[in-house]
Amino acid sequence: MRDQIVSDFLNTLARPAIPAPAGATVAALALAQAAALLSRAAGGDAEADHLARHALRLAEIDAHAVTHDVPDRAQPAADVVAAAGEVVRVAERLLSTVDPVALADVSAAAEMAGSSARTASVAVESRNGFAVGADAVTERAARVTEAVRSGAHSGV
Repeated sequence: MRDQIVSDFLNTLARPAIPAPAGATVAALALAQAAALLSRAAGGDAEADHLARHALRLAEIDAHAVTHDVPDRAQPAADVVAAAGEVVRVAERLLSTVDPVALADVSAAAEMAGSSARTASVAVESRNGFAVGADAVTERAARVTEAVRSGAHSGV
């Protein structure tokens, strides 16, 4: 997956007859993009870079769990929810440090992380029947966006 061309991945994902990655895999890929966007907004951020690589690895692990008989198929998706919380934490930190021009990207990354958390949470529940709380992550992501919007309206 790491070296697969995006168009090839999308074609595989779109074929229902082929065992393909599920929602949590896609959520992890979106999370990797969110973390990379945060690094870009910050002009480089080691923690965001690490989280982007971690989320990509989670996508690979989840894709394997979905297509193979592994003992706990829900764990990789649960790990995506946890990683999404870390990405939102980085977004919260960057609110006060990035150039105001980059704040829209910080908000976009936080929203992507919130969406990834919700999507992966649904995957956990569908795989093992237990809900994993993504609400706190999505609420924090919404607060990041609200802070950016408030700053935009006040001329920050």
